[in-house]
Amino acid sequence: MRQSNFKIYSTSKQAWDAMYHTLLGATKSIYWELYIFVDDEVGKPFFDLLEKKADEGLNVKLIVDYWGSFGLSHKRILNLKKAGVDVKLFSERKLRYRGWWKRFITLSHRKILIIDEEKGFIGGVNIQKDMSEWLDIQVEIRGKAVRSLLRSFAKQYIICGGSKKQVKHLLKYKFRVESDKLDFIYDESSDKNSRMRKKYAEALFRARERVVLFSPYYFPDKKFIYALWKARKRGVRVDLLIPFRSDVKVANYAMYGWFSLLKKMGVKIHMTSGMMHGKGMIVDDDFAIVGSGNLDQTSFYDNYEANVQIRDKRLVKNLKSVVHKWIKKAKNFDDIILETGKWHKIKEKIAFKMHKIWYRNK
Repeated sequence: MRQSNFKIYSTSKQAWDAMYHTLLGATKSIYWELYIFVDDEVGKPFFDLLEKKADEGLNVKLIVDYWGSFGLSHKRILNLKKAGVDVKLFSERKLRYRGWWKRFITLSHRKILIIDEEKGFIGGVNIQKDMSEWLDIQVEIRGKAVRSLLRSFAKQYIICGGSKKQVKHLLKYKFRVESDKLDFIYDESSDKNSRMRKKYAEALFRARERVVLFSPYYFPDKKFIYALWKARKRGVRVDLLIPFRSDVKVANYAMYGWFSLLKKMGVKIHMTSGMMHGKGMIVDDDFAIVGSGNLDQTSFYDNYEANVQIRDKRLVKNLKSVVHKWIKKAKNFDDIILETGKWHKIKEKIAFKMHKIWYRNK
């Protein structure tokens, strides 16, 4: 697979510009699955363009999470449908066989865009005005590898109540890609199995020199912590990059409860001053994972997630360069902790206890 088939975007704004430009050139189809997509001043141009493309006769299908895109107006949804856009809202409440708890907490957290069945985007980028300045990772992929994304989209479309006949031509594709330099990791809601967590653990067990983990939220399970501990025991350097203040305040305080354990392990913790929404890991110089999944048990076991596993060394090098720049600008956790007061410590303890209750069965 040629290097020209890959491109990395390191901010929400960069990804938005690239996706909009590619959407402008769409001539056949647009398939888009997003967690947060609202019709504010950032989302409006995208919705207008989707309506325009559907009116021109393109096959335009859109899946948005019911709760994540709660701010999407009913009027806009009606306008999209009138223009010919096939809109589906994901809500696990309709899947009664999963039980009431799963129906309450499960989300479609994926961020996948496929244009003309040959140009794809995957990563952590949503569309909402207050995310304009966020650091984030979005990967553009071209060629046959995109076919795996098409099959994933088709399956999710059916789960959301869409007709199988509408996406039957997409189901012929396989999840497996032809090149071993790229693979996709799709997770569905499951109490026991998480392909993403398994891939992370395997990578930690294989690491030789250095692992860089980055995520806006950090709530791992015991198996992940064990793999991290084993890596440190072998002398592998581990860096964790997270935002000092994430967009979810309770989660932000709860994360601090883990840091004393990580410090004992020798993990180096770095905190960005602004919001960093990228999710993934880089292992040595030849392996990386990026996508929608956070380093937490919600992404591991409760949500529908989509990540890409990268073995192309040049692409890994590019990603590593981006994340290292973020780390250089970030503050060391030891310096930040000195700036926090007693009230911060109290909130940290409360949030950590709430986190333990939430994940008591994990």
